[in-house]
Amino acid sequence: MATSLPPEVIVGVLCRLTVKDLLRCRPVCRSWRSLIDGPDFIKLHLNHSMETSSNLGLILNSGDRELHCLDLDTLHPPLRLNYLPVVNDGDRIEILGCCNGVLALANASGLMALWNPSTRRYTKMSLSDVIESPSRAVFDFGAAGFGYDSVNDDYKLFRVFHLKDLGINRSLSEAKLYSVKAKAWKTVSDFPYHYYGYQRGNAVLANGALHWLVGEKPELDSLFSVVAFDLVSEQYCDIPLPGYKDKNFYANLGELGGWLSVTKSYNPVEIWVMKEYGCKGSWTMLFSVMPTYVTGPFNYAEPVAYLKSSDQVVLDLGGEKIALYDLEKKRIKTLSIFGVPKFVEARFCVQSLVGFDGEKATRKKKAGEDGNKVKKQKQQRGGKKRDDFLSKGFKLVL
Repeated sequence: MATSLPPEVIVGVLCRLTVKDLLRCRPVCRSWRSLIDGPDFIKLHLNHSMETSSNLGLILNSGDRELHCLDLDTLHPPLRLNYLPVVNDGDRIEILGCCNGVLALANASGLMALWNPSTRRYTKMSLSDVIESPSRAVFDFGAAGFGYDSVNDDYKLFRVFHLKDLGINRSLSEAKLYSVKAKAWKTVSDFPYHYYGYQRGNAVLANGALHWLVGEKPELDSLFSVVAFDLVSEQYCDIPLPGYKDKNFYANLGELGGWLSVTKSYNPVEIWVMKEYGCKGSWTMLFSVMPTYVTGPFNYAEPVAYLKSSDQVVLDLGGEKIALYDLEKKRIKTLSIFGVPKFVEARFCVQSLVGFDGEKATRKKKAGEDGNKVKKQKQQRGGKKRDDFLSKGFKLVL
């Protein structure tokens, strides 16, 4: 006699599966499909992955038109991410941000998309959705960031657009915010800051806010600070930096396990974290690292992710190697992974079911024989299933 499992047991089992396995489970029955597609289960699965440091990966951007994903669970060779949405039209792909498994992508033409590479669902936005362009105008893009507003349960994309009208020699700069829930852009307060040094203009997401390292002047040697844009209040605020004794260094922002972090370059490389958000006195040097016979030489070291279950930090060593730093043992080791491409940035990404009712990116089928071949194979499979049903005594009602 068949017995059914309690709902809480089914949920407990399913939330431990990978996204790939969950997508395979959806067709089992209507109740499973409804459960897996539900917002409560999507959040439960996401939280379980973050708490157990499972279903985690790194998105490696090679700086041209290719993205790869390195699975931190298996450490198999990185997979090239196919089925890229409309932003992959021959231009360089830029990652504006990553949050809860969703990438905010853009290209030089101004096309933008929010894409979940695990489910391949995406929603796209074009430049015409943001601002009406005069006939003779040149566009440039400034600060950008992507994150989640937990109070309003909304994903938001921030981007600064610079427009120069060649007809009347006039420049215009606007900060815009896209709400996934409202499916619309709106203008927010200007972003009157200069990016500091080599820090990219794309924000670091931490504590529900977007953060940029900015300077008083465009010059590299100017004094710098951190500015944050709160995704709930949609207002800017200043975040204090550690009180360094040495002022002669480069710095980059990051996020580790929910903490805002600052990487102080030059040997040794120091990684600092703000353990109490907004409190200058809570800045703590987590660890330092420098080239050794274990790591080999590297131009820079950037923390990418914190693995809570093992108390380890994933490091990007010069865009060529991935390393793990054990916070308890204070040891570093490089990961032997075959086929890691050279990359200009590594983004931490958790595999999730988060989506926005967008389109599904699929591989384009070849015309001609390939298309006919696929059609023929489907017909043969359908015929075989029909024969199997008839041989077992089932009636085929037409």
